[in-house]
Amino acid sequence: MNLKVLMRSIELRLLDRKVANRCMVFAVMSLPMCFILWGLQAYALAHPEAAAFYRPGALRLAQQGLTALILWLAMVLLLTWQLRRQGRDAQWLAPWTVMPTFIVFLLLAIGHGLKDTPMGMVLIQELVVARALFSLRRLRSTLVLMVAMLAASELLIKSGQFVYAPLLTAPVFNGEDLGAWWALWLRIMFQAAVLPFTAMLFFTFNTLRRQRKELESLVRTDALTGLSNRREFMSQLEIESHRHARSGRPFCLVVCDVDHFKKVNDSWGHPAGDAVLAQLGHILRSSTRDQIDTAARLGGEEFVLLLPDTDLNGASRVASKIASSLRGHAFQADGASFHVTQSIGIAEVHGGQGERALRIADQNLYRAKHAGRDQVVATVVA
Repeated sequence: MNLKVLMRSIELRLLDRKVANRCMVFAVMSLPMCFILWGLQAYALAHPEAAAFYRPGALRLAQQGLTALILWLAMVLLLTWQLRRQGRDAQWLAPWTVMPTFIVFLLLAIGHGLKDTPMGMVLIQELVVARALFSLRRLRSTLVLMVAMLAASELLIKSGQFVYAPLLTAPVFNGEDLGAWWALWLRIMFQAAVLPFTAMLFFTFNTLRRQRKELESLVRTDALTGLSNRREFMSQLEIESHRHARSGRPFCLVVCDVDHFKKVNDSWGHPAGDAVLAQLGHILRSSTRDQIDTAARLGGEEFVLLLPDTDLNGASRVASKIASSLRGHAFQADGASFHVTQSIGIAEVHGGQGERALRIADQNLYRAKHAGRDQVVATVVA
């Protein structure tokens, strides 16, 4: 799996509406930090020179709490995997996943000294992950508990009933040079907190950028045909009108409308009608110049082409090709096939009179329909 596919997979999990899947992502993203802390504490327990920095029994208690959290998150992963395979969700699972994680990390942060160690960054990282996955409503109880625990620890420390960094024999920073253990511990914890957080920010902004592009595309594009919508077409028409007014070169508008489209819907059903429109959109795209011409759906069964730097003869050739392609395509519905045609109106534009040309092309379209349909009527806008 390459990096792009992996990032897309993670993004889909973040956007997944199922709470169980979001809990799975939270557990997966929290476990690496758990294992790093567990490994550091296991090393300290096995080496007396490192264990000497911790209060007797406190480090073992912290390791037991971290071990319990790792087992708990592993159970969450197992449960969410089963729920995913069964296609089920579990709305109740979010607080039971997030709250134990924050409680253990916050206790470890308070125990090591929240103000002068990277443990505060670990908490921020977890908070960002949780907020990216869950609504504030689901996090409310966890946030309230965290604030209460932080406030209580500060009050107890100021009143002298609680020592700062109670897990340690002395704070990490006490005005003296750092010992070898704390230099190693701080380096590892700082990298473990900063690097994933930085990667998360880059990932988040990349996701936002891609979603912004998708939203912009949705605003400009007709969902059924993939062509530009009326709003985008009118914007392009204005741009081309100004450009051609300066250059003095002509451009053409080609308006087409499926003949007897209501009859298609009534006889073969609306899915068949949608298939006709989608196929016409495909024909228009394949018959025009990429990044030069604009093919759009104005609404209903009416479509339009904007052909820059094209005269009437060139537009007529394009229109004949489009009409022939649609006429020759066999549509299938209810085990039978049917064919459709379209009427086309063309206007050649001079002097940048885009909107006037659109009205004339539309009038030519209706002249083609009145002439018996499956016709092309073209004129020059003087």
